[in-house]
Amino acid sequence: MSVLGVGLDICPVERMRQAVARHGDRFLQRIFTDDERAYALARGNPEESLAARFAAKEAASKALGAPKGIGWHDVEVVPARPGEREPRLVLRGRAAEVADARGIRAILVSLTHADGVAAAVAVAVM
Repeated sequence: MSVLGVGLDICPVERMRQAVARHGDRFLQRIFTDDERAYALARGNPEESLAARFAAKEAASKALGAPKGIGWHDVEVVPARPGEREPRLVLRGRAAEVADARGIRAILVSLTHADGVAAAVAVAVM
């Protein structure tokens, strides 16, 4: 397995809380897929989960080389399945095109949150 790109991003949970309070469902629909919203809103602290997913989308874009044209829904964070330890990223649209052109087989992702900050690291692999 060869590493072709690495991305890292952080998102303050309070920043996500303020964006949701200010822009509501319009913001949530623009940034997150239906499944991402449903997952986060079912959690005890939805803004923490949303902030982690926001950071993962940004980190994935950086791992792809930060190309222009990637939409928020082009990278989706899918929760770990039973027996798996980490979530997965599903690439669509421009993100999938860039990954295919660069020979990227997958983007591995790790999410974390502590002390009011969410973070994600993404590793693009061949």
